[in-house]
Amino acid sequence: MLKRIIKSWDVLWKYFFYIGFSYGPMVYTLARNSFIKKLKLITEKDIMDGIALAQVMPGAVFIDFVSYIGFLLRKTRGAFVAMLIFIFPSFLLMIILTYLYLRYGEIGVVQHVLKGLSAIMIALIIKVIIDIYNEGVKYPVYLIISGIGLLLLILNLNIVLILIMGIILAILYGIYKADISIKGKRISLPHRADLNNLLKDNLWVILFMLFLIIVNMTFYFVYPDIAIMNTILFKIGLLTFGNGYTMLPFISKEVVNNYHWLTIKQFSDGIVLSQITPGPVAVMATFIGYKVAGIVGAITATLSIFLPSTMLIAVVAKPFLKYKGHKMVTYALKGILSTFIGLLILVVAQISKTSITDYKTALFALVALILFIYTKINPIIVLIIGVAISIIVL
Repeated sequence: MLKRIIKSWDVLWKYFFYIGFSYGPMVYTLARNSFIKKLKLITEKDIMDGIALAQVMPGAVFIDFVSYIGFLLRKTRGAFVAMLIFIFPSFLLMIILTYLYLRYGEIGVVQHVLKGLSAIMIALIIKVIIDIYNEGVKYPVYLIISGIGLLLLILNLNIVLILIMGIILAILYGIYKADISIKGKRISLPHRADLNNLLKDNLWVILFMLFLIIVNMTFYFVYPDIAIMNTILFKIGLLTFGNGYTMLPFISKEVVNNYHWLTIKQFSDGIVLSQITPGPVAVMATFIGYKVAGIVGAITATLSIFLPSTMLIAVVAKPFLKYKGHKMVTYALKGILSTFIGLLILVVAQISKTSITDYKTALFALVALILFIYTKINPIIVLIIGVAISIIVL
């Protein structure tokens, strides 16, 4: 029994904690080295399935991937433990960076550094827009969907409705192209026994969800801003597909425009700080939570943004893998990604107003964009170089 506990501890603590210090695709490499080559607990196919699933599930891609590996190793509990351990290094670093930012952020040299890094961050987001376009939505009709999404967001339409619009338009396009047959074979509804088994297998996930609702309702009576923030971030974590960057328009709309917890400059600086950590850009939720309600806010905000995707991985990983190749699902995902392009364009425009203030910052952004597009340079290296140049030039 003791040997089994120690083995579980090693897998879900030592190795996921180690992977939590890696940047970007390095997560996949370390997962291979740890769980295939060293521990021999999973196969290469498991890694590839995890990568594929992470690309089409809501939430931050690397959180989805790590949650799936945890699910394979220790079922539902493994998914949650893996996510929590993986994100802990980035969470801790983000707490430290946020504290230093709020205490020393107004000092001149810090302002110069953040100014330069914000310009670089604009270039990085533009590169993400280009990548989303090139990876599956590069047809005029999807650019039209992007434009409609951007217009509706400017008109302050509910983001969920904008997403639904993108899905419907993309599916209608698929029907028009005769790629989707409305008379053809459809996805069969699950049998009652299948639903009963799904509920039984995930009963404690459902109970955990009810527990979170009760805790959040308690927060509402004690500190309403925490409860509102948690609800918003949970919804964003549940609805956003693509990668952490696709969360930015949603977060900006809520925390900057609707609730004014952050200024657009603070939002931009939060993105910069999130890039310094090894975790996904969505770890800026820690920054938001700390700004709203200190350590307690940072903890609940971080859990709220990352828990939804892990819960979905635990519940629907296998069914989703089964249907992810279905034409209607494919077009729905293209519609979602097309909509995100429009939303990210608005984020770039908003951040640029406060970050691109002269020809120096514009040149910063342009050079960084050229590097991101035409080289394979690690963004962290660009950010480090940007810090040095910002101190001297800006």
